[in-house]
Amino acid sequence: MLYVFWIISLGLLYYFLEKRKKNRINELIDLIENMKNQDYKIPMKQDDFSILEDKIYKLFIEIIEAKETSTRNSEKQIEYLEDIAHQIKTPITSMLFSIEKLEMDFPDNRDIEILKRQTIRLNSLSDILLKLSSLDANKDIMKKEEICLYELVDYALDSLDLKRSINVEIGESIKENSICGDFYWLAEALINIIKNADNRPTCDKILVSSYKNPLYTSLTIEDNGGGIEKENIKKIFKRF
Repeated sequence: MLYVFWIISLGLLYYFLEKRKKNRINELIDLIENMKNQDYKIPMKQDDFSILEDKIYKLFIEIIEAKETSTRNSEKQIEYLEDIAHQIKTPITSMLFSIEKLEMDFPDNRDIEILKRQTIRLNSLSDILLKLSSLDANKDIMKKEEICLYELVDYALDSLDLKRSINVEIGESIKENSICGDFYWLAEALINIIKNADNRPTCDKILVSSYKNPLYTSLTIEDNGGGIEKENIKKIFKRF
């Protein structure tokens, strides 16, 4: 009889301890969820789980402090970028005024036309620098508009001073198709791609074409410059 009593007692004790452990684990899970919701109240209990609760609390505080420091540094960087972009705009505006005067004195001068195009592009790049700072600040600054592909390609080509030996062919489908996006961001991407083709010593032909199906519209740029070296393919999405 005594033997049975001890077995029942041990069984009840084990059940009680396991239930308490499970409850404390659930409390720890709730504690983590509350901290994620910025509720940092920690229960004042003294048991084997108290040390773990304290460690979790300290870890969350360290993570929050690190995040706040990172946010402050990011905000400073964005301010610096915006300051630089605004400072660049002032001399660019002066340059454009000077170029307009030169155009009046020397009409139909090709070098002045090239200088003007590149200065306008430099002005666009300063705008992009401002947009980049806004992107880093998680601001939604990308425009979403209907873009005629022919106008987009024409703008990109007009911004470039390609080698005279290069023949650029534009497919007829370009005039018919359009896409939805940000005109100037897409134009900058096109300029970079065509410029890379122009920089290839063996390139003398660039073909720009478009294809449309029920799912998407594609814009394809092909050249006969030999392609990108294998070791550089993995670097194509790097900024520099």
